[in-house]
Amino acid sequence: MLIKDVCRECNLTKKAVEYYERQGLISPRIENNGYRNYTDEDISRLKEIGVLRKLGISIAEIKDILASSNKSAVLARIKYKMDLEIEKARAKKKCLERLMKDYDIEQAIAYIEADIEKHFTIKEKLLQAFPGGYGMYLGVHFGQFLNGKIDTEEKERAYDKIVAYLDKIQETEFPEELKEFLDEGLGQLEEADMQKINLSIIDSVNNIDGYIEKNKEVIEKYLEYINSDEYKNSPAYKMKQLLLKFKKENGYYDIFIENLKILSDSYREYFEKLQAVNKVFLDKYPHVDDI
Repeated sequence: MLIKDVCRECNLTKKAVEYYERQGLISPRIENNGYRNYTDEDISRLKEIGVLRKLGISIAEIKDILASSNKSAVLARIKYKMDLEIEKARAKKKCLERLMKDYDIEQAIAYIEADIEKHFTIKEKLLQAFPGGYGMYLGVHFGQFLNGKIDTEEKERAYDKIVAYLDKIQETEFPEELKEFLDEGLGQLEEADMQKINLSIIDSVNNIDGYIEKNKEVIEKYLEYINSDEYKNSPAYKMKQLLLKFKKENGYYDIFIENLKILSDSYREYFEKLQAVNKVFLDKYPHVDDI
């Protein structure tokens, strides 16, 4: 089936269908003439995606649903998050109504601490602790692992250690040429682009053999480049060395990562997978440094 017929059948725009393909949710066959041919399976999946998106379910969550053999269990987790959001919205509405009556800030503080903060996810707490670009960086890079709540004393202690660590850490001073390189690179990245990069990394971690097989040529060209003198004299290499030095000297692994593994069960599982992936990668490419 051609895309115009797909759009009519699934009640989707052409842009939406193309977007879902770029996200890896569908993989239509490309014919010799360059046209995409959508199968019945593609149509069913697009209808499924359309329903889930209208329910407010994110692309990352849809990927989990589509890949799961127990869709009900994944949906139950999503519903639980929605229930928390509803409870939190009701509590916020009640606090706003009280403020409208008397604008008593001290009373509002007490109400928030007692009835609203208990609904906050770890990500929301960190975004409030670190507003602006710093918080956005944390949210983008680690947000998918921080949707749970702090529900044990051990997690509370881990959270406090992370906040204390992040709050006192000194920013790295970059040479002027590297500042320009960093500003130029980050300026071209939107938050959605950064999230897409992170999702791509997670996908590769979940299927490292498939990822290596699919991207073998690209990986080998990349490894050849990073071993070249051109790369070792580039701003990107100098930036990498500075950041590695900064992480080692400032307790990034010993404090931040170790406590993040306590704070987030999903991050701990991801970290363990990452270690296994690292081993597989080094077995296949033993001449490269640890990734």
